Amino acid sequence: VGFNSVYHLTDLPSFVSGKYVVLFDPQSIYLPNVSASNPGKRIDYVSSSAIAVYRDQFFPYCAFGCDMRSPFTGTLFRFPLRNADQAARSKLSRQPYVEDDISSMFLQLYDEGVFSLLFLKSVLCIEMYVWDDKEPQPRKLYSCSVSSADHDTVWHRQAVLRLTKSVNSMDTEMDCYSLNFLREEAIGNHFETKIDSFYIVQTMASTSSRIGSFAAKASKEYDIHLLPWASVAACTSDLSPHIDVLKVGRAFCFLPLPVRTGLTVQVNGYFEVSSNRRGIWYGDDMDRSGKIRSIWNRLLLEDVVAPSFRRLLLNVQGLLDSRDLYYALWPSGSFEQPWNILVDQIYRNISDAPVLYSELEGGKWVSPIESFLHDEEFSKSNELGEALLQLGMPIVHLPTHLSNMLLKYTSSFQQKVVTPDTVRHFVRECKSLLSLGKSYKLVLLEYCLEDLIDVDVGTHAYKLPLLPLANGDFGSFSAASEGTSYFICNESEYILLQPMYDRVIDQNIPHDILRRLSAVAKSSKANLIIFNVHHLLRFFPRFVPAEWKYKNKVSWNPES
Repeated sequence: VGFNSVYHLTDLPSFVSGKYVVLFDPQSIYLPNVSASNPGKRIDYVSSSAIAVYRDQFFPYCAFGCDMRSPFTGTLFRFPLRNADQAARSKLSRQPYVEDDISSMFLQLYDEGVFSLLFLKSVLCIEMYVWDDKEPQPRKLYSCSVSSADHDTVWHRQAVLRLTKSVNSMDTEMDCYSLNFLREEAIGNHFETKIDSFYIVQTMASTSSRIGSFAAKASKEYDIHLLPWASVAACTSDLSPHIDVLKVGRAFCFLPLPVRTGLTVQVNGYFEVSSNRRGIWYGDDMDRSGKIRSIWNRLLLEDVVAPSFRRLLLNVQGLLDSRDLYYALWPSGSFEQPWNILVDQIYRNISDAPVLYSELEGGKWVSPIESFLHDEEFSKSNELGEALLQLGMPIVHLPTHLSNMLLKYTSSFQQKVVTPDTVRHFVRECKSLLSLGKSYKLVLLEYCLEDLIDVDVGTHAYKLPLLPLANGDFGSFSAASEGTSYFICNESEYILLQPMYDRVIDQNIPHDILRRLSAVAKSSKANLIIFNVHHLLRFFPRFVPAEWKYKNKVSWNPES
């Protein structure tokens, strides 16, 4: 871990900085006059003749502006690779390395370059070179850099340093910005370039918050110094194949950890990590110090990362080219500990936030609490959705897996879903139903009856004003013994009954709907009735002139 990791590659690391060259020989076998108690040397190469006497040793430093004669305003490391002979007798590692191994590492670092830079405060560029034999200078193979690293970019990337010193620590601070990375790969005589874009939200919790208070207690009682800082980053680039790896969620403690979170965004935090940086502390079966670290990581996920994710969803809505890309950022699927804790908290945090898109009122963002998840399985789902939007229902269309996540994690409220029952309740209370077109009302009628058997329609569809009448109006359902009765008749009766079209079901509607209403009428449990001659006698006064009323004898000319 740390600098000691260089001993995987070499037995004799060295570096140049300022006017000194420093060499380490922990085995005390390569450098003269070194010992176990003093296993290295520091040489002032400016005032010595080192470059002249040991040219083979120091000439590789003569690059990137260093000439080994004047002080170098930077730092250069040299790790001569351990060959097979050295590995056979090395006490540090028996693993030899050759040039192809380093070439493979370079390619891996290039692939990881964006992640390596993503959450760093000061490093803006990584470049990889090879220095071929007899060539005058190194040749660049790969590079990854923060594109257009202006003052604002540096200001955002160093937010953690700035906010740590902030006097206004009673307030939680959030900082959001977009960042582009330029990647270059040498292909023959030219460079192939790629641009990767990210949106980053970073948060410092207040000292008065739950996690802030915990950090103060950990410092005072356990001498564990913690910082309530975290950030999330979402790749906002298009769907090019090389982008997929950037949307595989990783955990970071400024640098990437070998931890997959299951998310599609990157999570960075001031985590308490294991000693080998292979994971973060979590779990309930810890000793006292371990328990403090485990609780801290949980608080960081719940109190800092989850609110940051909420802000990210709100802020990227106008940055992405499609809602498919937007919804791809949402957590979905199953998650291992401790990331399942984060996912649960994310869905709690967004419950009242306008993070779902609805076509209501021409298009607006609504919260899960106020939204209705649309029924995509209904055969006329599109027409149903259009009808409900016209009536003012904030329906949202989501991928099935995302709908399932909302239903699974919305424990703090009951997620509303478009069902025949919810639509029946909504339509009864709707004030704008009169303005809805006939075709949409018929779709609503079909849907509202979908989950009901014939004998239950009068009970569960009561006061639903969706019965299509021959005069163009719509009547309401009720039980058989209540409300106004409406008649279903055959074609001949339909022609004859024109004077009472306000009580007759329209024949000019889809056959399957008419057939269903006929079945309801035959059940005799609703206010729908199959017309017969007895009903004609009851309504006979409607078929004769009004002046005939109360007369014993009238004149009638059948030819008139």
